[in-house]
Amino acid sequence: MWEWVESLGKDWEDGIQAPPLVLVKGSWKGILTLGMGGSAFGAEIVRTWSRPYLRLPWEIVRDYRIPAWVSAHTLVIAASYSGNTEETLIATEEALRRGSTVIGIASGGTLREWGESGKLRGFIPLPSGRPPRAAAVFSLLAQFRSLEGAELIPSSWREEARALPPLLTGPKHPDTSELKQMAELWKGRFIVLYAPPEYEPVALRARQQIQENAKHLAWHHVLPEMNHNEIVGWDFPSPLLKEKVAFWILSGSHTHPRNMLRIDFMENVLYEKGYAYVRWQAPQAPHLAEMMWLFQAVDVFSVYLAEAHKVDPTPVPVIDRLKRFLAQAP
Repeated sequence: MWEWVESLGKDWEDGIQAPPLVLVKGSWKGILTLGMGGSAFGAEIVRTWSRPYLRLPWEIVRDYRIPAWVSAHTLVIAASYSGNTEETLIATEEALRRGSTVIGIASGGTLREWGESGKLRGFIPLPSGRPPRAAAVFSLLAQFRSLEGAELIPSSWREEARALPPLLTGPKHPDTSELKQMAELWKGRFIVLYAPPEYEPVALRARQQIQENAKHLAWHHVLPEMNHNEIVGWDFPSPLLKEKVAFWILSGSHTHPRNMLRIDFMENVLYEKGYAYVRWQAPQAPHLAEMMWLFQAVDVFSVYLAEAHKVDPTPVPVIDRLKRFLAQAP
C-alpha cells in the first residue's frame, strides 16, 4: 500500500497532463455519478471544487437504483475501477434505457467492454493493478477531464492541480512523524472526523481509508450541521468511552469564516471535556491543492494505523466474502 500512497505526486502530475474527454455537448439538466467506494469518492472532490462554477445539479448515487428525474437530459458518469461493480452496472443499464448520455470510467471489466464497444457515449480507461481505493486519484482526474470536455467546468482546475506536487515534497508536506504518532496513540480509539463542507470529501476519504486499510471503525460528520446536533452528544459518554474516542478536525483556508469560528469553539469544548483531538489545516493554496494535501495526510495516517494494528492494509477479506456470497445468490 505504501507504494501507491507515496505515488500520489507522480500519478497526479501524469493525470493533469491528459487531455479533456471529447464529448458532444448535450442539453443536460443534471449530472449523475454512479459509483461505490473509491470510485464514487472522485466525484466528491470534483463536485465540491465545481460548486462555484457548475450551473447544473449534481447527484452521486451509491446504489442499484437511480432517481426518477434521470432522463435523456442527464449526463451520467459511471465510475467503477474494476468495471464489474454490480451496483454501478445495474444503475448504468437503467440510465442507458432512459436515453442518458453515459460516460464510463474503468480499468477493465464489463464497463470497459461497454465503453470500447461504443455502447457508452464516452469512455476513459484507467491504469489497472491496484485496489480501487488506491486508484481513486485516477477516477477523480477522469471526472475532471469529463466535465471539462463537456464544457461544464473551466480548465482552471488544472492550474490549481499544479500547486499540489510542490506541497507534497516541500517544507509544508504532511508531517508523517506526527501522523505515525497519532496512529500509535489512537489505535485503540473510535475515530471521529469533522470538516466544513469545503473539505468534507477528505473527511469521507479518511473514514473510508481508516476502515479499509486499518480495519478500524471511524465516523465523519460535517459542520455547521453537526453543531446543531452531534456536538450535544459530547456531554454524556461514559468515562470508559471518553478514553476510547479521538477527534480529528480537517479544514483549510477556503473554509467559510463563520465555520472557522465554529471550529475554534469546538476545539475549546473538546479541550475542556478532556477529549483526545487534533486539528489539521492544510497550508494555504488553491482549494483543489488543499483538499488533495489533506487527502495524502489521511491516506498516510490510515497505513500507519494498519501497521499499529499489525494488519496488512491491502486485502479486504470481509468484502471478498460478501462478493462471493452475492455471486451465489439467485
